[in-house]
Amino acid sequence: MGHMRAFLCITLVWALFIPIVHAQEVSDSAVEIVSSGGLGNDPLLLIPIAMGFIVSILLWRFLLPASLSNLQVAFEIDDDFYEVHRLTKTRSDALKIIRPRTVFFGVVLYLMAMAGIMILLSDILDDTVLWGRGPTYYQPALVITAILLAIPIFLSPFISLYAQISRKSASDSIVTFREFVLNIFSVCLIIVFLLTPVAYFGYLELNEVEDNTWESIEVEWGDDSTFQRDLALSEMVCLDTRGIDSPLPVVASASSEQECSELVNLVRDPITREWEEDYYGRWVSNQERIDINVNIDSIDWVSIGLLVFMSPTIIAYGRIMGASWNVIVRNKYRTMRGQKTPIDPDPPSIMKRVNATILVLFLGTMPLAAINGISTLVWTKLENPENLRYILDLGGIVGNSLLMFVEGNEFLKTLVDLKSLSFVLAGYLMLNVSVVGLALIFEMIRNLFLGGQVIGGVGGVVLGAPREIRAESIVQSRIIAFGLAGFAGYSVLLLIMQVYKEWAELMPYSDSIAFLTSSQVELVLLEGTWNFIAAGQGIFILTWLLSISRWRTVGITKFDLAPEERRSGAVRTDDGNWIRDYVMAAARQDDLGALRRFQDDDIEADESLLRLERGRAKMFEYAMRGLWPNAIEAAKTTLAQQGGNDDNARMLIAVAHIASRRLDASKMALKGLLMEDDEDEPELIEFISEWMDPWADRVDEDDLYDWENESTIDQIKELQSKIESWDPVSEIGHIHRNRLAHNALISSVAQLRAQRRMEEALDLAIGLVRRYPNSSKARIACALCSLDLGNWHDALEIFRDLQLTGPEDPRVKALGSILGLKADTEEFEVALAVGTVADKKPWLDQAPCNPFIGLAIKGGLDEALNANAFSIAHEAVERLTAPIIAPTLLQNFIRWGLLPMIWLSMGAIILLETGNTSAAGLVGFGLVSAHIAVVRFRSQTSHQVRHRNQPLMVRMARRLKKEKVVGDLSRSPVGNHLLLSGILIQVGGVILDVGFPLWMVERSKSVRPRTWKVLMQDRMAALRSSKLPRCDPLPNRWWLRRPRPYEDDTPAMERLVGPVHYRPMRRLEPPDRNVQVKAPPTRKAKKQPKGNLNVKFRGSGVTGDS
Repeated sequence: MGHMRAFLCITLVWALFIPIVHAQEVSDSAVEIVSSGGLGNDPLLLIPIAMGFIVSILLWRFLLPASLSNLQVAFEIDDDFYEVHRLTKTRSDALKIIRPRTVFFGVVLYLMAMAGIMILLSDILDDTVLWGRGPTYYQPALVITAILLAIPIFLSPFISLYAQISRKSASDSIVTFREFVLNIFSVCLIIVFLLTPVAYFGYLELNEVEDNTWESIEVEWGDDSTFQRDLALSEMVCLDTRGIDSPLPVVASASSEQECSELVNLVRDPITREWEEDYYGRWVSNQERIDINVNIDSIDWVSIGLLVFMSPTIIAYGRIMGASWNVIVRNKYRTMRGQKTPIDPDPPSIMKRVNATILVLFLGTMPLAAINGISTLVWTKLENPENLRYILDLGGIVGNSLLMFVEGNEFLKTLVDLKSLSFVLAGYLMLNVSVVGLALIFEMIRNLFLGGQVIGGVGGVVLGAPREIRAESIVQSRIIAFGLAGFAGYSVLLLIMQVYKEWAELMPYSDSIAFLTSSQVELVLLEGTWNFIAAGQGIFILTWLLSISRWRTVGITKFDLAPEERRSGAVRTDDGNWIRDYVMAAARQDDLGALRRFQDDDIEADESLLRLERGRAKMFEYAMRGLWPNAIEAAKTTLAQQGGNDDNARMLIAVAHIASRRLDASKMALKGLLMEDDEDEPELIEFISEWMDPWADRVDEDDLYDWENESTIDQIKELQSKIESWDPVSEIGHIHRNRLAHNALISSVAQLRAQRRMEEALDLAIGLVRRYPNSSKARIACALCSLDLGNWHDALEIFRDLQLTGPEDPRVKALGSILGLKADTEEFEVALAVGTVADKKPWLDQAPCNPFIGLAIKGGLDEALNANAFSIAHEAVERLTAPIIAPTLLQNFIRWGLLPMIWLSMGAIILLETGNTSAAGLVGFGLVSAHIAVVRFRSQTSHQVRHRNQPLMVRMARRLKKEKVVGDLSRSPVGNHLLLSGILIQVGGVILDVGFPLWMVERSKSVRPRTWKVLMQDRMAALRSSKLPRCDPLPNRWWLRRPRPYEDDTPAMERLVGPVHYRPMRRLEPPDRNVQVKAPPTRKAKKQPKGNLNVKFRGSGVTGDS
């Protein structure tokens, strides 16, 4: 396959350069274009079309899959350490990855561009090489070529711009048809916005050129009579055609056509060193003179407009090449030396090493070429030298200087032929601009997959995080489509400009610009090409300068090139994958201390396997603590390490998005699950994501009854019932005896404490310890309840027991800080317990489901209501505030009664004052319509589900503050942030909390506020008459000033639960294993996902794709 790819590349280069051999032979032959009716005389004119499509099929079936057969992705596991995972190895793997519809669109555009180029080149070759005749073209073939080339070129900037400004996360990749149309409209609007100034200033300058030409004509009018435009237009003048700056100067000394045609300028060819005659006079009328000046200026502005139009692609190309330069050059240099690299994971063949040598040559000189291109363009614009055409044709300042240096050195002149050197310089420019651009498309795609811009560059175009590239097929599709469709059109455009510049005498329609001479046409194409070159190289050199500081970093970065193979063998020991079993056991038992110990302890096992499972432990640790953004990042790493085949990681990402109030992203995260038919967890997660949006009307209360004996659904029912009256008591323990019910009851302990029912809270906590003796959370609840009742020493003893078994647990550290011990406030739980407002505020976005952060900071009440409405339940009961989010009766009266009457009254006033019925009706109707539109808009925005500044929660926070429900932490039990939870979801048996926002009242039964207050009078009175729980941390070293109230040595926990039920806590330790790593087994085919999400909500609920 490598030989096929090399053969095709060599064929393309040969096809581009072979015409130069025959250009001189056919220079005197006119280009012939055969119309559609002339095919009968020469059916061989169809050969180029056939060749173009045959080569395109070969590219599609062989070159394209071969070029994409070694795609790899690297993502950081530790500092300067990356795991490299292979996405494609064979041609069949590559064919699978380009099969999705979005990729196929990019493939089609790339093949269209290549087919158009091959048809054009075949037309040249069969005339100059095979048939030995002048250039002959079949007009329908030219039309097909124009269509094939125009579509990729036209779409290239739109695709590039869309990729650079669109959302990059896989969870944001799914868009509705409306969003897609809006995105396309936005991209088109940006392109139009970029082109509008060009069109405007171009229009002004065209008018100015025409006016200046008329002024010159008036000055040249020699008669004393009045200036007559019609007569002046027929006057003949001699134009100087040595430049392309409009307006062209007039040669006043030439007063006749013969004198004008004899104007000659001796120009010395820098290659042959011979003097050549350049006839520059052109005898034209003033009408033709005006047209020529306007057309030259139009061409200049069209070139600028084309440059601006292609600027998104040019910017993307420069950014990617500049940020990828370090990684590509280093890896290609290693490939050239025969070493494996992250880009080329297989031992390189001879052809690969040759290709790598060529790329190293061009890439190594790319910064010099960029400086040369920019300096050449700037210098020529400022100085406008006489030999401008030769300077640009020979590769700019560097190429011209090199030629002059060789010419001035007699020794070098004997070794180097100047004509050959000029050909090499011009060929280098073409290769570096266009042919290498086409070849580098695949290198850029490989580098985009590998993440080279992130590893070794700054300022690149990142289309997806490396972990998502590894795990999500939709991100892979986006990168390939962008690489093929975005750059094929740009590279082909530059190639066409180069070909027309070099071999205009062989190209069709090259003489269609009748108002320009051949030297002017060549100069126009040269300047246009150099404008494109300098623009792209300017972006490249800027990004390259920002990224070159990472050259050494790329050199010392370590890559694990085969983690999957070693990991697959390491997990198959005599006792199975005990490491994963240990991590999952710790997570299911809510043992954060064990998870933290596992991440830091030295364990004898394969390093790649340990990295995977430590990442899994970190993922569950962050999720159990409610640090959801960190949990998402850890889950993406774990998912990427397993190639996207980890259902628990995908479900955890979905739950994290629910907790962060990004419900659409949650549903997107569930795509591609490798789930079993009897698994309910994904179905429950998707149901909860729908349940959390009560205004979408996708699920309703009837769907709750489609599950039987499901603890998650039963807990949701209970929460919806409890929030109607701020009820702190949970009855789920009578229905379920599992970990989810256990965590729900611990949350009930927190609510009982807040509503000053401390004895009930302690009794419930003791019962939970009896049921789960190893539960750190239940023992922490007992300690906090003991604090509320004044039993400080009991709380201290419980803490000491917890510290013996799990000192690494951040909740234990937070309990210690509450008990007056020193603790690090950098820990989230400790910061909430004893930290200042400045310590707590940074955690607002990191823990979206913990309401106590919002309560601690100014203006954060709406975030607290968004996280968990039960955090202010005790204040709501004390102030008799009903959980109602609907507008009040007064608000409805003002909104639909008073304000519309005011607007109508304004119309009536106009009618009385003016008597104009139409004006009065228009004003009244317009104001009422605007009022209705504003109300509807406010209603719709209030139904947007998000974490920060949710409009409905902001309004509810204002209403609660008016009723003196302010979320005062000085009257809230200390440590409740360790206990309170909302809706609980299981992922792999691990219980996770996603909070319970206040807007969920929308799904509860509505109660009249007056009736509700009557029913709540007794609870309000009981709460106000009760003693406050402990609301502040204990003072430091309080045990020295407060003696123990008893002398009994019985542990406090044993006295609380009773000697019969008491069980000491056990530290979860990894089992002793003699790990014998076996060789990797035979790779098995990966199980494919069953559709997008093969789940169905029972009954009348939402049905996913099957």
